[in-house]
Amino acid sequence: MDNLAEIFLALDQWAARENVRARADGTLAHKRCTVRVLGQSALWAAGVDLTLTATQDLDAYGDYEWAVQQELERLLGEHGKVLDPHGHEVWMPTETTYSPIYRGTFVEALVADADAVLISKALKAPEKNRALVTEYLAKGASERFFELAQKYGVDLEQFG
Repeated sequence: MDNLAEIFLALDQWAARENVRARADGTLAHKRCTVRVLGQSALWAAGVDLTLTATQDLDAYGDYEWAVQQELERLLGEHGKVLDPHGHEVWMPTETTYSPIYRGTFVEALVADADAVLISKALKAPEKNRALVTEYLAKGASERFFELAQKYGVDLEQFG
């Protein structure tokens, strides 16, 4: 998902236009929101050196209002993507760090770090992510990855 920043820019511009209209109409404006990109989309956005399968789904945590979510879904659709309706249920370690990919007036988009995403995948869906985690281990996983695996009880032997 190499165009995520563009999608969030478009969402920010939409929110700005809607807020100008709301102020003119005397109605409530949209609040500033943060979108945290997770899963495979985060790995794509981070440019990790792993073999990633193309995905249409965007897993994300977001504190956006319903209308903003609807616009995000529309914008994603224009790029052949969908907002995963269960993305907000994705488990992530408490140590997950997020890096900005877009900071605007009304929208901030952050991407979860690769180690946290891979731990989540290894712990919650090991069969589905066996090849990806095995490749990461073979290429030399970070010390942080091993620390997270130990803390959360991920059996790395299953990927060997």
